Amino acid sequence: MDTISIMVVLLGIISVATGFAAEFTRVEASEVKVDVYGRCWYPSSPALLLGITSAATLLIAKIIINLATGCFCCKATTAQSHRSKALCFYIVCWITFIIGMGLLLTGAKMNERHDEAVVRQGYYYCYVIRTGVFAGGAVLAGLCCILGLIYYQTLNSTGKDAQDQGGITMAVAHPQFPV
Repeated sequence: MDTISIMVVLLGIISVATGFAAEFTRVEASEVKVDVYGRCWYPSSPALLLGITSAATLLIAKIIINLATGCFCCKATTAQSHRSKALCFYIVCWITFIIGMGLLLTGAKMNERHDEAVVRQGYYYCYVIRTGVFAGGAVLAGLCCILGLIYYQTLNSTGKDAQDQGGITMAVAHPQFPV
């Protein structure tokens, strides 16, 4: 493995670990208190910091992948069949990145929400983040890093193969007719 792959793997592990840690430390409905004025009081939780850390490490990993691969359509050494594979990995990697970042950042923001309680049928309700938002973001962060590495390796392996075959070759054969 080269340095870029190792960095992306480490950042992906950190992103997944902090995403799951945010899931386990999020504010639950039983922890929220409502005062006499109808305002929700949430306890302090490390889920905000963990969610932001997970999103930041995912962003850094995605930036490293994009800088390392460059523009795949500009690489003339890449074979056409490998370009289509790389394009599929590229598109799916971006989709998982966008959804994963959205889940992690939305979960971090909504976990620290402080506003008025909703009154329904005489009961006070306070908003809490649903179970699985941070975990879903963590899974998508890991998937994004894996797909980014496959995309990076697909482009680099085909580029090396094409460079190895691009050297000057001389055909050596025995004469067909004796001299």
